[in-house]
Amino acid sequence: PTHEAPRREAMRVPSSPVSRLDAGPLISRQALLVATAASLAGLSIQPALAGPPSIKAKLDARDSSLLTKPGGGAPPGEAVYPAWMAGEWKVKQSFAGYELPAKDKIERAALFAEADVPGFKKCSIALLPDVGKEGVSFPMRWTADSSGLVREDRVFNYRSATRGGLGYDAIERIDYKEDPNNSFGLGSNTGNPNRLKLVFAPGLTVNAERVELFLNSRETETPSPELFYLSESVRQVTFSAGQRRQVVGEYAHFWSFRRGSQTRG
Repeated sequence: PTHEAPRREAMRVPSSPVSRLDAGPLISRQALLVATAASLAGLSIQPALAGPPSIKAKLDARDSSLLTKPGGGAPPGEAVYPAWMAGEWKVKQSFAGYELPAKDKIERAALFAEADVPGFKKCSIALLPDVGKEGVSFPMRWTADSSGLVREDRVFNYRSATRGGLGYDAIERIDYKEDPNNSFGLGSNTGNPNRLKLVFAPGLTVNAERVELFLNSRETETPSPELFYLSESVRQVTFSAGQRRQVVGEYAHFWSFRRGSQTRG
């Protein structure tokens, strides 16, 4: 069944615009460039003994400088979502503005002169192909796998987000957990939950004919049965027609989901 959509916002590091996706009854808004840090005031423990701030704390602090990419060394496992997120959600996206977390280290003029910063060009953030565009809506889906665990349907969601952001269906195919050119050989991405390849139909996009995504780190939190948080760092390699070099960008997504009343819709 189709439900009213989750509300979310997405952010990129170091200085990308933030897009907000308006949530429906079960899922609250998510913030990307808006963040949080837990205050230690009034606590008896010393900061040196405290662990790293939680995703919730970073988002609640509304300090974009805290939104650094999640740590990690080994390839992260695929995220497991709460059971109440299973289903298809209608998403509405709106632009909430941008912040420059590294403004004290990178001059504004120098940053805005660099066209390859993620978010400055269409398709430079795969899940938000046209940052700042208003009136964008599209469905997103989470489904249970063969073990009964709820996972994001990444193929559906990336195709849907691209169609919603660009206004037309530009994706020819998406390879996820499969590697048509190397199904089982050395270096195959078959079964890998941290690699995606988006292949665009010829001539339909100016800035991308192929996008390779590397999901390098991931953190999840469930502070209560009604709340779920996720952050992911992404390296995006974009190949464009007529360009000899690929463009490499790095950014992070921060998501928060809140379960609402079961009687609201």
